[in-house]
Amino acid sequence: MSTASLPQLRFRLPGEWISLDPRDEVATREHITIIAREIVGPRDDAAVLRRRVRSGLEEAAAAARAASAHLLLMCREVAPGVATPVAITVHTPITITPAVGTAPDAVMRAFEMSLPHTDEPDLGTAIRVDAAGSAVLRLHAVSTQTIEEDGQTSVHKRLVARYWYTVPGHKQVALVQMSTPLGDLPHAMLRLFDAIVAGSAWADAGAPEPARVSRGSAPAL
Repeated sequence: MSTASLPQLRFRLPGEWISLDPRDEVATREHITIIAREIVGPRDDAAVLRRRVRSGLEEAAAAARAASAHLLLMCREVAPGVATPVAITVHTPITITPAVGTAPDAVMRAFEMSLPHTDEPDLGTAIRVDAAGSAVLRLHAVSTQTIEEDGQTSVHKRLVARYWYTVPGHKQVALVQMSTPLGDLPHAMLRLFDAIVAGSAWADAGAPEPARVSRGSAPAL
């Protein structure tokens, strides 16, 4: 079965987002530079902070390209006047075998049993979260990075959360990855990520998009 005939995951995103094709590296970098400038401002003394935001979003985009993600969403602001650097990547579903039937819990149990035999990281953080029509497993990690620019050095933390959704009516799971350079606020950002997941839902391919997104170069969600 082609991916075009599979149900499509839809998001009700808070605030304003840009939708991009992660394979378009030039357009993605241009939008990341704009977002970092809007979030931090153009001041010379904010260069390291701008670099921190750019680095976090560029890593998310690079990971999306490497993993053949078909959609990259970048947040401009999560609410009016609240600029928040967040990236979301959506990946093509994979088939889980063996799985008894296509019920979400059955497919997720089979997936969970397979995880120790894969290279999926951060298994100790695994937790179920809520989403309409799916069983969803979340794993997350906070990494520390050092950034040097214009003779200034800063250390920052990056949060990455990986959400594995069961696909309704299929023996498949789909990965949605959310990341932010605001890793110093992991609990607050995970609450935001979980809320985005809770507001997501599956729809037939070609159904109208409910998300509020400021368009980039990618097709509809």
